[in-house]
Amino acid sequence: MVHVILSGGSGKRLWPLSRSHFPKQFLKLYDSKSLFGLALDRLDHPQARFLVVCNEAHYFHALEEMSALHLEDRTDFLLESAPKNTMNALILASLACDLEEILVISPTDHLMDKPAFQSALEIAVQHAKEGKTMLFGVDQEPNSQYGLITCAPLEEGISPVLGFIEKPNPTQIAQLQAQARGHFYTNSGMFVFKAGVFLQTCARHVPHMLQACQEVFRQAKRLPHIIKCQTQDLQEGGSVDVCLWQKCPNLFVVPLKANWRDVGHFASLKQSLQEDSQHNTPHTPKPVLFEQATHNYVYSHKFSTLLGVHGLVVVDTKDGLLIAHQDHLDKLPTLVTEIAQKYPELVHNYPLEYRPWGSFEVLLECPFFKVKLLKITPHKRLSLQRHQHRSEHWVVVEGVASVVVGDAHLQVATNESVFIKQGQIHRLGNDTHEPLTILEVQCGARLDESDIERLEDDYKRP
Repeated sequence: MVHVILSGGSGKRLWPLSRSHFPKQFLKLYDSKSLFGLALDRLDHPQARFLVVCNEAHYFHALEEMSALHLEDRTDFLLESAPKNTMNALILASLACDLEEILVISPTDHLMDKPAFQSALEIAVQHAKEGKTMLFGVDQEPNSQYGLITCAPLEEGISPVLGFIEKPNPTQIAQLQAQARGHFYTNSGMFVFKAGVFLQTCARHVPHMLQACQEVFRQAKRLPHIIKCQTQDLQEGGSVDVCLWQKCPNLFVVPLKANWRDVGHFASLKQSLQEDSQHNTPHTPKPVLFEQATHNYVYSHKFSTLLGVHGLVVVDTKDGLLIAHQDHLDKLPTLVTEIAQKYPELVHNYPLEYRPWGSFEVLLECPFFKVKLLKITPHKRLSLQRHQHRSEHWVVVEGVASVVVGDAHLQVATNESVFIKQGQIHRLGNDTHEPLTILEVQCGARLDESDIERLEDDYKRP
C-alpha cells in the first residue's frame, strides 16, 4: 500500500498566514502541529510506503515533516516544477508505482477523527484490492463548494455511485435532490484504487493527458527517493473530479463518519478551532479583548482588541495585515492575485523562511544593514559559501556553533561572536544535539539572498 500525499496549494486562501513558498499545510495551526503532520498521523501504517507529490519549492518543508515522524526512509518524493492540478498529479503518482499497488490518495488540508477514518479506510482498501475505485463520502447537506455524490443503498459497507457532479450550483443541487434514487454524500477528495486500474481508466477517458504525463515521467530526473518531473509544459489538467469521476461509471463510495472538515479558508479554519461564548475565536499566543463583538477570528502576535464589530477576520503578521468580513472571503484569492502583481514578495515569501538546515527570520531591514535570527537544526549545516557584496557578524545566543572562516575552524559558544569579511569563505553548522540560535547582522550595499556563492552544499542547491 502506498499513501499518496497531495501537497499542493498556492497560499491564497489563507493569506497572509500562508504564502506560495509556504502554503497552509505546513503552518503550525494546531498548537505545534501542521495539517501535513496531522494527515501523516492518521495515515501511518507499519508496512505502508509514502509518495509525497509537491512543488519542487516545497520539498524541504515536506521532508522536514516526514523526518519529524521518522518516515523519511520509506518515503519517495515526486516533485513538480509547476503545479498542474490533481489530474496530472495522480497520473504521475500512479506511473511511479507498481500497477498492482493500492494507492490511498490523501490531500493535506483536511481534519477528521482518526479511528473512524481508519475504519472506513480498511473497508475501502479491501474493495480496492478487487479492482474497485473507492471514494469517501461525507454525510452532510449538499454544498456548492464540494463535489456531490449520489449512490445506491449500502451493501457490505459500500455503495455504487449513481452520479457525480463537481461543485454543483444551487439549481443543480435541487434537481438532483428531486431526482435522486439513493443517498447523497459530499466528496471528501480522498480516494483508494490500484495504480493499474486508475491508469486504465485514464486511457479510456483522458488518453491525451495520460500520454503527456507518460512523456514527462519518462524524462524525469531520478535521484535516491526523488523523482523530479518537468511539469511546466503540461496543459492545466483540472481536477480529477471533473476529468474522471464525472465520466467514470464504475465508482463506489465508502461512508466517512469521521467529523471530516476541509480547512481551505479562514471561515473553515475558524470552525475547526475553539470559540468563546460570543463565537469569537482568538487564534493567537497574545491576549485578545472582545467588547460588544461577536463571530470574529483574530490571529496576531500582539495584544489586540475588537470593539463593536461582528463577523470579521483579522490576521496580523509581520509584513501583512488582513481585515475582512467573513461574507467576502471568497474574493480573497482574487485580491491576493492583485497584491502579487504589485508586491510579489508579500505573496511568495514569509518573514520566517525555512531551509533544509533550519530557518531564519528577518528582524530588521534597512538600506545598508539587515538583522536576522537563524535557527540551525542539530547535526545540520549551511553551505560553504561567500558573499561579494556584504560582510556578516554572527552572535551565538543559544548553543555552540561550528564555524569555518577562511582556513580557521572554530567552536563559538553562547555569548561569543565571529566576524566574516566581504568575500571571505565561511560556513556555519550545528554539530551538537541541541538547538543553535544565531543573531546575524549583515552590512553592505546588497543584502538579498542572491548574493550567495555556494562552494559546497549538503543539499545539492545551486
